Amino acid sequence: MINVKYKTFNTFYHINKILHKLNSIKLLAFDVETRSIYSQDEIAEAKNLLKNPELLSPKDLILSKQVAKSSGLSFPSLIKTTHFILGLSKNESVIIVAQDYKTEMLMWNWVVNYPGKLIVHNTGFDLKICYQRTKKFPIDYEDSQLLAKTLINDSETWKARVGLKILMGSYYNPKWSLFKDYDNKNLNDKKGLDYASIDGAATFYLWELLQETCK
Repeated sequence: MINVKYKTFNTFYHINKILHKLNSIKLLAFDVETRSIYSQDEIAEAKNLLKNPELLSPKDLILSKQVAKSSGLSFPSLIKTTHFILGLSKNESVIIVAQDYKTEMLMWNWVVNYPGKLIVHNTGFDLKICYQRTKKFPIDYEDSQLLAKTLINDSETWKARVGLKILMGSYYNPKWSLFKDYDNKNLNDKKGLDYASIDGAATFYLWELLQETCK
């Protein structure tokens, strides 16, 4: 089992300092953690209102449905990016904790100007947020999920599943694949950070394995 070490940064000073160092690294894995812009209390209230939809105006009905169904996987305008994970190797990651919108935008603007190559597992999610925020994509990036899908290329969908945990779960702590606590109010909770750190490292290691396969 591969153990992942990581460092977290959550102040503007320390974030800018580590980003300056990361600019000199030519290859990084990249991932984000997200959650709804609505609080758990707001989501619970919306679900409660929907128990009696006939009492809601058409406008309130639409809004209540939007809030009740929202999650970190919703459309980019309905989510906030809370963690930016950068994998340095198969056992090392850096985690930037974005506790406000200012920090989130600092990170997205860094992502689109990073001079090296970013390895992203499922660009259709992460970079959709990136483009919605900045109207830009990173200078150089590769999608490890698309490459894995191309190499497996099985007509039976269940044999061609390429989720990161499906492909890399056997290399890391089993708790990684079982993690469910995505909405913990404490953005610096150790269990959440442990989980996020493996995302970055596993993406990096998967890319290395895919490169060996391609050779």
